[in-house]
Amino acid sequence: MNILIEIVASKKQEIRQLYQQHDPEVLKSLTLPTLRSFEAELSSARSQRRPFFITEFKRKSPSEDWIDRDANLAEQIELYARAGAGAISVLTDTPFFGGTYDDLRRAAVTLSALPEGAHRPLLLQKDFVLDPIQIYLARQAGADLILLIAAILSAEQLEALRQTAASLGMGALVEVHDAGELEKVQHLNFPVLGINNRDLKTFRTALNRVNVLARAARGRYVIAESGLHHARDFRIVRRADGFLIGTSLMRHRAHSEELPGEQMLQTMFAPRDHRPLLKACGIRTADLLTASTADWIGINFSPMSKRRINLAVLDQASALPANAVAVFYKNSIEEVNVILAQYPFKTVQLYAGDMTPEQVRSIKKKVILAVSVRSEVDLKIVEDYASDVDMFILDGAAPGSGQRIGANIPGDFPYPFLLAGGIHLDNLDLIRNYQNCIGVDIASGIETDGMVDSDKIREIRETLG
Repeated sequence: MNILIEIVASKKQEIRQLYQQHDPEVLKSLTLPTLRSFEAELSSARSQRRPFFITEFKRKSPSEDWIDRDANLAEQIELYARAGAGAISVLTDTPFFGGTYDDLRRAAVTLSALPEGAHRPLLLQKDFVLDPIQIYLARQAGADLILLIAAILSAEQLEALRQTAASLGMGALVEVHDAGELEKVQHLNFPVLGINNRDLKTFRTALNRVNVLARAARGRYVIAESGLHHARDFRIVRRADGFLIGTSLMRHRAHSEELPGEQMLQTMFAPRDHRPLLKACGIRTADLLTASTADWIGINFSPMSKRRINLAVLDQASALPANAVAVFYKNSIEEVNVILAQYPFKTVQLYAGDMTPEQVRSIKKKVILAVSVRSEVDLKIVEDYASDVDMFILDGAAPGSGQRIGANIPGDFPYPFLLAGGIHLDNLDLIRNYQNCIGVDIASGIETDGMVDSDKIREIRETLG
């Protein structure tokens, strides 16, 4: 079901009710402009080479249902402000996100009550804005900026709403989800482009979408939205000036016995870690089936591989680490779905050509797409998948063989990727040849006599830094 259609229908009904409750002319006359500038804040962050974080308060979403029904709004807003968020997003949609204009108002009051001299983030009204009355109500509740979603607005509607916001000094985060939506609004004069990695029709996320669309941003500030759950995700979303993060922070708050979200915020707001990442592939023993083994641990299910895991190892494991990657090659889509239904993998690795773009889109997990590179011609297939995957692996002609990939990858390959194919301790410096290589994927290079060697993994991690 296209949930976006349902949301818009609900929002139109809500707007009719708002017109019954408020006289728009009186509302307009009583609404004072904000003195805070979204563009100026972004410019300051860019000049200081720091990412601009928009942290979000939301109790539920259509894709998650209730994330944290009893969330303490004031506590969470204060936490975000202390952590240094550039802006705080507050949901005002009730049926689908559990938010209200009163939430926005209380967030503004909480920020105004911070001690003199304390950092005060901007306040973003997050909603499906279709009518100026929503903007006036948002500003009266304390919002400094609004969200305008290209998927539900014509270019003319979006521009009219943006101008309404500008008349109140408010900024606008113009959000797109695909190339068609970006093309529709490309001619408009707006400074901040939000690229939502989540498809609002299916609610599936793909982190590389922001890298694809940002190439056509035409000098605008780019905010990456959705699908960011771990520090390594920020390494993948390389073309963004800022990040909007909600679900992962709220979920962490709901399940943490410590100060809500504190640890995750410290991780996110810390200076960027540029250490090359390691995916250790072919893990098949319980002792290495832990999150601390590597940045990702690859668990192979391919019928073609000598590293295929014995399912008994997974069945006997106490838990599957969040950074475990289910690796499929020459598996049918039915086999893939059976494995993913049986084990709680959050990420899968597939091979271009082995799975069609449509099959890739059918998998509601993070997707790392491996490409077997024999020549630069093989890289042409990348664009068929680029908007629907999270990251790439560029592998040799015979995956898992340990054969060197050779010199077939251009130094300016446009998307973040892990280098694979004959990588080992003595040739890790190969990654320096590629501007978007963020790490390595190693199988044979971490083995001794055909078995994964924890000492080799440790040595490689130490060398990578």
